[in-house]
Amino acid sequence: MNRRHFICSASATLAAIGLSPLAALGAPNTASRKLIIVFVQGGWDPTRVFADGFDHDGVDMEEGAERSEAGNIPYIAHIDRPSVSAFMHANHQRMLILNGVMVRAIAHELCTTIALTGDTSGLSADWAAIAGHAESDAYTLPHLVLGGPNFAGELGTAVARTGSNGQLEGLLSGDILKLADGTPGSLLPRPAQGIIDRYINRRAQARALSASAGMDANLAAAFLEANRRATALQDYRHVMDFTATTDLRTQASVGVNALSLGLSRCVTMGHSGGGINGWDTHSENDDQQGPMWENLFGGLTQLMALLEDTPGTEAATLAKETTVMVLSEMGRTPALNANLGKDHWPFTSVMLLGDGLSTDRVVGGFGDGWMGETIDFNSGGVSDSGRILSIESVGATVLAHMGLDPGEHVTGTEPISGLLI
Repeated sequence: MNRRHFICSASATLAAIGLSPLAALGAPNTASRKLIIVFVQGGWDPTRVFADGFDHDGVDMEEGAERSEAGNIPYIAHIDRPSVSAFMHANHQRMLILNGVMVRAIAHELCTTIALTGDTSGLSADWAAIAGHAESDAYTLPHLVLGGPNFAGELGTAVARTGSNGQLEGLLSGDILKLADGTPGSLLPRPAQGIIDRYINRRAQARALSASAGMDANLAAAFLEANRRATALQDYRHVMDFTATTDLRTQASVGVNALSLGLSRCVTMGHSGGGINGWDTHSENDDQQGPMWENLFGGLTQLMALLEDTPGTEAATLAKETTVMVLSEMGRTPALNANLGKDHWPFTSVMLLGDGLSTDRVVGGFGDGWMGETIDFNSGGVSDSGRILSIESVGATVLAHMGLDPGEHVTGTEPISGLLI
């Protein structure tokens, strides 16, 4: 039984005898804070929700769009996107919008790498993998990937994908053999499987003890850790379904279940938008992006409702101890092209939701030429003498918010202290 299993069991016992589990467990701390990343693949157009370009020369705003406001957060509303307005009004008090975030590139793969790792190499771990690995002893699958891209770096033992065709579920049930070659498969009886698991674990321990220094030792230790997690994961096969589709609502259900069971600290979800090119709208930008924004915010509404309705580990609900980060790898050009589409743009927007952040506000903005404005990192306010609002600084802020030292993972920047409370 790991720490999360103990807490869940203890909470149930306390509730049964009439005591408050939260009173016994105390206030949430950064170690119990969880992270969900929702990645929109293809490059969204922030002028459809987050960024007001009505008064900017050269910015083509959508026909029928209008300014609106939820609390202290201005946004762009449209009659065809009721889910956006409903979400803004329901969640503005725990919402932080960052506009004019620079990603330094306009190629999908490179922008994706920078947006999730702050690096261009593709060899670094992403924000969720880092945060999950930091508390890896407490979770069987510290970072569960249900959709979208991910970068494990050297933290592969802390990361697992469910697979788009139920591969993880198939591994646990034995049906993966049928997926591989059409041969029906099943797991051995539990006693026999336990004997094999113990044998493999002993062999892995012996290999780790006998390994030489350097890469050999690292690989042996990683194998031992991966084997330990694989054995522990079998206990979850009968208590949750790992099958996740490309639909954000389905991913939300699986992800929240993984957090509530203490299986994972971090979850990554993906929203492709559907269609051949998804959010990569080089033609007919308005006709395509509008419905995708509506679908995205419908899924986010489901996600936040599940977090609100699910008890947390150290707080009343998962919503109180989970931060949600919603981003895309890039933005889109301010003006429409000849095909009524919008091309790649290196400035975008990011949405954060969660306790412990300076919320109900918009930070940054799009200035001359639709480029990001500089901000004062101490306050978060726009400042001519400030620094660029880069995706690296946003990632560093998220890591600090999760109780980590971002300097160990991100170079050339620091957290935006004005966003943390």
